[in-house]
Amino acid sequence: MPKNRVFADTNVILESFRTGCWTAISSHFAIETVEKCVEETLTGNPGDPRHVTVPPADLREGLAGEHLVTRKELASLVLAHPSCGTLDDGEKHLLAWLFSNKLLPSAVIVVTTADKAALVASHGLGWLDCTVSLEDLARKAGVGRVKLDALALQYRKDWLSSIKTKIQMGIIS
Repeated sequence: MPKNRVFADTNVILESFRTGCWTAISSHFAIETVEKCVEETLTGNPGDPRHVTVPPADLREGLAGEHLVTRKELASLVLAHPSCGTLDDGEKHLLAWLFSNKLLPSAVIVVTTADKAALVASHGLGWLDCTVSLEDLARKAGVGRVKLDALALQYRKDWLSSIKTKIQMGIIS
């Protein structure tokens, strides 16, 4: 049985490494991302107390796909959905690749992000129902309670549900 495709942004990848969930979710799902998210994941300020060091081999071994995003794909997304122009680079590249390849909405493809602006953009693209929390992915991959409890708030199912509701009600736009 083929694995469900999951498109992850930089922050979700970093949090999955920070909490030790990466191996479980990348074994259970076909985790894909874009080159910009890989670049962001592997860089950062090592002096920052929040910095997560990700071994490049571990990251790439767990990825089912690492996609190149062209300037044309970025432009197409922003021209069609101008609000996407303000997204952080990783989320913008991820959404541009998905937009250009017309993969969403789909019942077997999900996007995971903990970025409110990316969730608002997903709503504008008609993809909000395709978003899931890292907690949901980790739970489905068999991650234990200790690691699930270590997830920061914005990676949890309840947080995502609350944000989705606020977006749908027009409280967050």
